[in-house]
Amino acid sequence: MGIGKVILFIFGLIGLLTSSGFLFGGGAIILADNTIKDSDSFYSTRTVQIESNTYAVITGPADIYLGGRWDWGSLATFRIMGSNNDPDGQIFIGIAPTSDINAYLSGVEHSEITQFSMFPHNISYAVHSGVVVPGAPADQSFWTAYAYGTGTETLEWDVESGRYSLLLMNGDGTEGVDLDVEFGLKIAWLIGVGIGLLLMGVIGIIISIILISLAFRSSSNRNPPTQGPAVRAETDSSSATETHDVVVNELADKTGMGLAPNVAALLCYVFGWVTGIIFFILEKDNKYVRFHALQSIIVFGFLSMAGAVLGAWPFFGTIFEAGIGIITLVFWIILMVKAYQGEKYKMPWAGDFAEKQVS
Repeated sequence: MGIGKVILFIFGLIGLLTSSGFLFGGGAIILADNTIKDSDSFYSTRTVQIESNTYAVITGPADIYLGGRWDWGSLATFRIMGSNNDPDGQIFIGIAPTSDINAYLSGVEHSEITQFSMFPHNISYAVHSGVVVPGAPADQSFWTAYAYGTGTETLEWDVESGRYSLLLMNGDGTEGVDLDVEFGLKIAWLIGVGIGLLLMGVIGIIISIILISLAFRSSSNRNPPTQGPAVRAETDSSSATETHDVVVNELADKTGMGLAPNVAALLCYVFGWVTGIIFFILEKDNKYVRFHALQSIIVFGFLSMAGAVLGAWPFFGTIFEAGIGIITLVFWIILMVKAYQGEKYKMPWAGDFAEKQVS
């Protein structure tokens, strides 16, 4: 394989990995759009408790720049729904320029949210001391958007450029905040992004497979495959001899890509299930290579899915993900070494299944 073919192969692999990311990202967005979006088309958090002994709770400033070419307000809407945990109390929810909120709370004891996470649930505050008693928030005239009252109140704000903060208080401005709040975001163009990423992923995968095919097309006629290393005989005499002969024959068989079978088998594992799919599609004849390609798809495909599912668990997700990462690394090294040594090394269940499918 010449340097040009190697470059085509590398670009094909990079394109395949990138396109797979686009494909999965677009699919995830489309799945979320059809499963976790509520009836009002908002993606919402669960209800969180905002509690402070001060007069108000605010968020840090959010700098938003949308440019002047698009009417972004019709595309992205922020929603806050909340209620006071005191049945007789009122809730006030307000969004305003950060400078106006800071002026309103100057000298007033209040809390600022410094850390907010849902998984695991954690809210941290920084308390700003003061001795001034604030006026009722609803009496102020600087609010960009606000809602207040008893029961559940909802504020919806079409996102616009500027530097803004969110303020949460009791409706009468009294000290001691204890509220239940839910945050939501509606993005009208998100489904379009998902479809676009999905199409980019599909087109990119097709182009990448073409590049990889071109990398091997002319090599098959010019570069006769070399026989891989000898395979160790197994211990059982009759079945071991038969298995040994079959694998040796497979190693001696020509591959359709012009590579030595043991080299092609090693490459099946280089990028896990991705290269497994590539070689399973491109190699039509050599059963040794197809066995390792299918085993790579099964083993690393399962580990990838297990890592994604277990990694999303609260608290223990990072531990699970790290453990699966270590297991994946060990399997990756073992399988590549065994494949290059000319050994049809079979993982539990996956190896037997792969062998039956390619036989």
